Amino acid sequence: MRVTINDIAKAANVSPSTVSRALADSPRISKATKRKIFKIMEEMNYYPNVIARSLARKSTNIIGVLVMGTTEKAFQHPFFPEILRGVASVAYKNEYKILISSVTDMDEQRKIVNDLTQSGITEGLLILSSGVNDPTIPYLKEIQFPFVIVGRPDNENEVNWVDNDNVSIGYQMTRHLIEVGCTDIAFLGVDKKFMVTLDRLKGYKMALKENNIPLNEDLIVEGKFVDDTGYDLMKKLLDRGIVPSGVIACDDLLAFGAIKCLNEKGLRVPEDVAVAGFNNVPLSSYFTPPLTSVDINAFSLGAKGFELLLNSIKSEVKSFNRAIIPFQLIVRESTMKKGS
Repeated sequence: MRVTINDIAKAANVSPSTVSRALADSPRISKATKRKIFKIMEEMNYYPNVIARSLARKSTNIIGVLVMGTTEKAFQHPFFPEILRGVASVAYKNEYKILISSVTDMDEQRKIVNDLTQSGITEGLLILSSGVNDPTIPYLKEIQFPFVIVGRPDNENEVNWVDNDNVSIGYQMTRHLIEVGCTDIAFLGVDKKFMVTLDRLKGYKMALKENNIPLNEDLIVEGKFVDDTGYDLMKKLLDRGIVPSGVIACDDLLAFGAIKCLNEKGLRVPEDVAVAGFNNVPLSSYFTPPLTSVDINAFSLGAKGFELLLNSIKSEVKSFNRAIIPFQLIVRESTMKKGS
């Protein structure tokens, strides 16, 4: 049976309100009485009701983390455990807990955000994706609820956010493929609802223009963020009779699927088609062939995101802050064409 404050009060021969004040470290309770109460709590294995105490002090030390994608797909992706590891590392040091929710679309995100902000459970929100015209952002700003977005939002000067320079990421990856001899480069997995894929596409277009390579819209294949497969996206391209010399996938998992599809069609990577991805998931270096990718430093994205959120929660002076996390292009065998 769960031990209650009334049980502690009875054993200590004090009132329940005295026990509550001792838990709140009230100066009205003597040190001797506090020691007596805490000793009895330890002996009786008493655990304070976190929600009740949180309501009393108007602080829960809990932040909500929203992950985009179905629960099954989102948590299978190596990127999210790594970014959550960064969040948890800083949360632990600051004695915060995290409450994780997965959302499949913007409408569901809006509903969950409403629940988390109105229930009093969370002190702030960390949103692990940046959507175009995200309806939750105006709502959170209106109610003045602390939040940070991992990803550059379209209204970047009006919110707190952390991200990589995804335009530069797309540019550098495309330039790399051009340097190894690719001229018709496919871009797989653009989701126009999410800024990260749009920014990487922008960088891709910049590199093509800089190198006087005409943009071919047929080489750009749209997909659904997190929930699509590279195999299907690559198949769409090949079914249209298009065989590019290079492929950039918006994510490593998409790149793995694209390589599988190319292999089934008798095309060799990298001899016939160079393939690269983003995020540098752990499997990238062990895949056959090892995959060229971009390490976006997901751990630091999560850690810095929580730091910005904690500052927003604690600071009395409200200001908008951003942080750009460095990235690294990692060239492996999947883009090493002969003679390059």
